[in-house]
Amino acid sequence: MNPTALEQLTDTTSYGHIAHLPIWPAITPEIVEPGVRAQLDEVRREFEQLESNHEVSWDGLMVPLESMNDRLGNAIGRISHLLGVDYSDELQQAYDAVRPAYIELANDMSQSVAIYGAMKALAETEEGQSLSEARSRILSESIRAMERSGVHLQADDKARYQALSTQLSDLSTKFRNNLVAEEKESRVIATSAAEVAGVPKAILDMAVAKAKSDGVEGANSENGPWHFVVNGVNYAVVQNGENRDLRERFLRAFRARGTTDGYDNTDILLAMLKKRQELAALVGFANYADYSLDAKMAPDVDTVWSLFEELEKAAKPAAIRERAALVDFIRAAGAPEADDLQPWDVAYWAEKQQQALYGYDSEALREYFPLPIVVQGLFELTNTLYGVTFEEVTDGSVPLWHEDVRFYQMLRDGEPIAGFYFDPYARPGAKRAGAWMNTVVDRSARLAPDGMPTSLPVGFMIQNARPPADGKPALMSLAEVRTLFHEFGHLTQLMFTRVEEAGVSGINLVEWDTVEVASQFNEFWMDYPPFLEKLTSHVDTGEHLDRETIDRIIDSRTYMAGNGVLGQLVLGKTDLRAHERYGVPGSGDNRSPFEMEQDIIAQTRVMPSLPGDSFLHSITHLFAGGYAAGYFSYKWAEVMAADAFSAFEEVGLDNSDGVREVAQRFEDTVLSLGGSKPAAETYRLFRGRDATPEALLRSQGLLQGNG
Repeated sequence: MNPTALEQLTDTTSYGHIAHLPIWPAITPEIVEPGVRAQLDEVRREFEQLESNHEVSWDGLMVPLESMNDRLGNAIGRISHLLGVDYSDELQQAYDAVRPAYIELANDMSQSVAIYGAMKALAETEEGQSLSEARSRILSESIRAMERSGVHLQADDKARYQALSTQLSDLSTKFRNNLVAEEKESRVIATSAAEVAGVPKAILDMAVAKAKSDGVEGANSENGPWHFVVNGVNYAVVQNGENRDLRERFLRAFRARGTTDGYDNTDILLAMLKKRQELAALVGFANYADYSLDAKMAPDVDTVWSLFEELEKAAKPAAIRERAALVDFIRAAGAPEADDLQPWDVAYWAEKQQQALYGYDSEALREYFPLPIVVQGLFELTNTLYGVTFEEVTDGSVPLWHEDVRFYQMLRDGEPIAGFYFDPYARPGAKRAGAWMNTVVDRSARLAPDGMPTSLPVGFMIQNARPPADGKPALMSLAEVRTLFHEFGHLTQLMFTRVEEAGVSGINLVEWDTVEVASQFNEFWMDYPPFLEKLTSHVDTGEHLDRETIDRIIDSRTYMAGNGVLGQLVLGKTDLRAHERYGVPGSGDNRSPFEMEQDIIAQTRVMPSLPGDSFLHSITHLFAGGYAAGYFSYKWAEVMAADAFSAFEEVGLDNSDGVREVAQRFEDTVLSLGGSKPAAETYRLFRGRDATPEALLRSQGLLQGNG
């Protein structure tokens, strides 16, 4: 008997005790629409029955709600994931066909007066008053989420809220899809060897291969032509290319993403900003920034602006000195750019200056960072800190969505406690840019397989590193290694969770501005020389990178730190200002978000910018992700991450017993408690106090007196 579309969409398998693993190859475009519609119908029937006939108890109310939300999230989440890693127009069309109905049901569930009343009643019962801390937080945050979703609204306003939610989802999809489709078509073409001088061989090889796939007969590595896809992988053209014209052409194309004919995101993002303001106003907030911060650790917008001011005050003097030193360096090299520094010159000359100051070539260093060695080193660090080991599943029993993907299980004392998928390489046009982590299976007592007290958490970790070439493993840049550590830090918060209530296990209900703490904390280990040395093994000789070079790499972590902070502040300020004022009646600010951005750039940056340059058209974080009015979260969390790492520094990084003791405390709190407590409480349990910016500024060489 053939399985139904719903069965194919939701079917799972197990690997030992790791259960609920999706059958990715079975999720094809033709089963998406019938499968999701069947799931929606099934859940709607159950929800309507629960509305009319429910017990005011945890088991009678919250457990069935968890089951419904879990099934809905799994069905739509699997499709959304595949669109990010294995995009096709057919899959997108199928997803688009069912997304409005999904959003409608989700809104109906979040605006149910009957369920809201039952939750409020449960909170007042004897059972509600004696719930565990985890369940109590799930209940209180569920009530608050329904209030933020407009449960109190009258019928017309509820309908308007639902319409706005659907429209925002549609616009978000269009925003992301424009960028994916544009990347498929975008090219910067070079036709002579002189044009591509200095560009790394791996990038040139990919560009020749792309020219061939574009139908250019006779394309070869000696004579080209070279077709560079306009994406982050090929940004090495700007960093390493000696030809100023090629650098300019690539940078202009890179910064123009989301603005070209047929892929222009301008009207989309303007509409999204206005609709977000209307949605926030409907549920009682002055603006979308206030709405966003209502669910975050940061108490209010003024507190975030104060953090921005404190960081800028520390970074700007350093950034001014950095620019002056870069210009002096260019002038000493006899280059005309010294008197006409342009945006496409900064990354190139910064790379040259960094080589001169610290004695290493970032591109050449790749040979010391083969991806398998880096992954092995990451696993060894995790073992040292938390006492766990990792095994790759190689027998083909775990379904994967692409041949590049690997699946690992994490074990403690030989027993699996979690698992994760790793998808490391760029696939232009099929895989969206960037790096990210997400949950596949929550830790949950309700999802426990037979003979187990709980399900084991499973996540995925996605990167866009250069793929292997010339018969060698993938060779990683320092930035790609750091990204790997960052995303794996997110995974640790999922995999080490001990909470068995799915609603607060892993990263669930962790405030968005603290969800980056574990990831950014993990990056700090790359600045510890003995560990960084372990990550290195020359691709041909197997030799470790020498300690002198490693010390210089770590010393260089403060290179251009001032400008790096200012760059992040431009993003955070623009995001917050636009969501605070644009489209808000009575705000007194009639500027467009692009004008706001230009003013912030002029006030904040010290390096040259392209006229009218805007990141808004291409930043999926804000318009196709979860960072709207929340980009500040990276800096907010970075303050906490640096402060957390300083706890290890205080006991001495060479003190293995002390490090292990602090790591145990970090695991017992930040990594294991998930959203069962407010993030501020969890952090105080670990550190004994609130975080301060001092450790971050010190690590970046930006404390007053650091020079």
